[in-house]
Amino acid sequence: MNYHLWIIGCQYNEWDGARLRYFLDSLGLVETDAKGADILIIVACAVRQTAVDRIFGKIRNITPTEKFHRKCTESGKLQSKKLKPYKLVIATGCVLDADKKKFAEKGIEIFEPGDFKTLQKYLGFKPTSYNLNPTTSQYVPIMTGCNNFCSYCAVPYTRGREKSRPMEEIVDDVKKLISAGHKKIMLLGQNVNSYQVNSEERIANSKKKKKDFTELLEILNDLDGDFEISFTSNHPKDMTDDIIEAVANLPKIKKEIHLPLQSGSDGVLQSMNRPYAIKQYLDIVKKIKKAGNIDLTTDVIVGYPTETEEDFKKTVEIFKKVKFKQAYINKYSPRSGTAAFKLGDPISWSEKQRRWRILNDLIKR
Repeated sequence: MNYHLWIIGCQYNEWDGARLRYFLDSLGLVETDAKGADILIIVACAVRQTAVDRIFGKIRNITPTEKFHRKCTESGKLQSKKLKPYKLVIATGCVLDADKKKFAEKGIEIFEPGDFKTLQKYLGFKPTSYNLNPTTSQYVPIMTGCNNFCSYCAVPYTRGREKSRPMEEIVDDVKKLISAGHKKIMLLGQNVNSYQVNSEERIANSKKKKKDFTELLEILNDLDGDFEISFTSNHPKDMTDDIIEAVANLPKIKKEIHLPLQSGSDGVLQSMNRPYAIKQYLDIVKKIKKAGNIDLTTDVIVGYPTETEEDFKKTVEIFKKVKFKQAYINKYSPRSGTAAFKLGDPISWSEKQRRWRILNDLIKR
């Protein structure tokens, strides 16, 4: 059987995709392009409605109704690669319950990320043991889930609450990647700053004052080999001096911190349920710049329902002041099931595009 893997979204989905590819190849399936595949597996993203719309748009094109399928078969048009239906379409990744129902209505099977036993059943294989840590990907998750419940975000509802992996497992995964020849390794988590070791490890190290994440960076930095460790994503509310110092002083840690801003307005941040003020954010930026030659990157959302023109101008001022090396600028997209969904979507798409262009131009400069 041939399969095509369609990955949408963040680095976490990229890692899930690498695990899937490793697993499917071990079963004897062959990866091919979308037109030649028997099976389509989608690693879905639920963060923005536009990503979900892309999935359903593609599903409409590749899974024709029974009536349409029969008509195409009778006319011979089904021989066209464009109209060839897949034998099986499966989705995983970040999928809201409401979207799961829509997938089910279209005959799309769903399995939770990492639940390869269920995937094997869908594929017609008897469930067996599997390897979850391929060395073909440079990503290493240190935790899953999120406890922050930002009003615009669906991740806590799709990935669940924060759960940190044991430190020894993470170190072992990084060692394997180094041995496999990887030079750049990225640690993944919705909020890496809140990484916590288990209770037994914590009792053994109860006198330490550094964040557990800082200790992890120090241990990885001391490993033998020629490599560089980066990480994403951080939350300003949990960014501490020792993390900043670790990035500045540890030679194998990439000199870059991704610090999501989301908005330059305190009012919008409050509506987003982002528990920090702009003054706090700029204080962190000041510490980072003072610590050494560290690049700053960020995320920002334009067109959030409560964002006025004055709110947006405050974001523009932050961009001018901080001079981010890179910014991921997202146009707000309402997601059912999130707290912000009830606010509607009052800002036009053309206005969101205008605001996007202004910030994008600042980054280009």
